[in-house]
Amino acid sequence: METIDLELIRIFVKVIQQGSFSKASIILGIPKSTVSKSVTKLEETLGTKLLLRTTRSQSLTSSGRLFYETCLEPIQVLEDAQRSMTGQDSIVSGNIKITAPEDIGYQIVSPIVGELTQKYTELTFEMHFTNSIVDLIADGFDLAVRIGPLRESNLKARKIGNLDMSLVAADSYLKKHPPILKPKDLENHDVLMLPPVSSKNYWSLVKGKTQVKVPVKTRLVSNQITSLLYSAAAGGGITLAPAFLCRNLLEEKGLIRVLPEWKIKGIPISLVSPIATSSSARLKIVSDALFDTISSRLN
Repeated sequence: METIDLELIRIFVKVIQQGSFSKASIILGIPKSTVSKSVTKLEETLGTKLLLRTTRSQSLTSSGRLFYETCLEPIQVLEDAQRSMTGQDSIVSGNIKITAPEDIGYQIVSPIVGELTQKYTELTFEMHFTNSIVDLIADGFDLAVRIGPLRESNLKARKIGNLDMSLVAADSYLKKHPPILKPKDLENHDVLMLPPVSSKNYWSLVKGKTQVKVPVKTRLVSNQITSLLYSAAAGGGITLAPAFLCRNLLEEKGLIRVLPEWKIKGIPISLVSPIATSSSARLKIVSDALFDTISSRLN
């Protein structure tokens, strides 16, 4: 069996982490052509295709994904050992690639990352905000904020808590429409919702041990919570949003809580990362900062 050059593996890992040959070449300080040739040589040595490449994108093959997951932690251990030998182990450095839902990304992740860049001058960051679930391993992400039940078994999860959901509407809307005194009254109102939306939509409300399922009439659909809140503030209808995201708008835009004694079942919010990267010092710093800030906002 031919011996594999560890540098080829390190280059391959960087390509996946950075998401492109160009970005990997910048991080590694070598020409893009060298990066490309190194990955090709690694594939030839292994006798299998690791990446499917086009002029604009790349994706891991099943073999490439398995190889990346297997090699990621050993490569990080070797890099940590190198930093230790060169006296750089006390310096928090490197790149952190984060993904989060758009609203949480804008309102929480961005300010935290801004603070961390000032405190840790050798850390660099990439942020990708989307309401779609991304493949952390295939896309080279180190950390993600996830809302809802977790499905992937190959990720390390750290639950932050549950998102309390609030029903809100503008005072101008409530004055023009029938009063809402009980959950059933919602059936006669315009509702602003996140997708997915079907022909029959429901909200499940809880009060003590009582739970009711109310059919609602969807008037507007948006994949952004903030846009729903602004539409509600303009009198568009009633919407459901995480309490900590709409606190400012309750004051600034005249939004009012609807049926405040009724609660929507809390939705889990967690931090997740690939198991192979979860023990790195720089990731722990970022993860702890996000955990502390989000958990304090939930309370």
